[in-house]
Amino acid sequence: MRVLIVDDDWIVLESCRRVLQAEGMAVQAAEDAEKAQSLLESGVGFDLILTDIKMPGRDGFELIRMARERFPASAILMMTGYLIPETIRRGEAQGADAVIAKPFTPEELVASVRRTMRTVRQRLPNGAAHRPD
Repeated sequence: MRVLIVDDDWIVLESCRRVLQAEGMAVQAAEDAEKAQSLLESGVGFDLILTDIKMPGRDGFELIRMARERFPASAILMMTGYLIPETIRRGEAQGADAVIAKPFTPEELVASVRRTMRTVRQRLPNGAAHRPD
């Protein structure tokens, strides 16, 4: 599984990368929405986008909206330290498939990623994950 992690907090970015790589996932990281968009547009194809919401410049909501429009088969898991109904509703309205509250344990991260992928695969033809054309 190919995962893109987006967070302006280096510690969160590296922690998530290590945890998911240890689970056998191919992981790329971006510290902001602009770099994430560049990686998305590179044609690599990501099965899952794990993005923070609060970031300088373009926020995670904007990234989610762009990713949902342009890469509809990719699962989107938003992470936030502000787990309030308004944040959840706004993320879902932009196209997020699920949310995970910060701080989270490595086990919670892995469980959320797997649960999100299961849910998304059920809605895709043949249960396929995203692959570039």
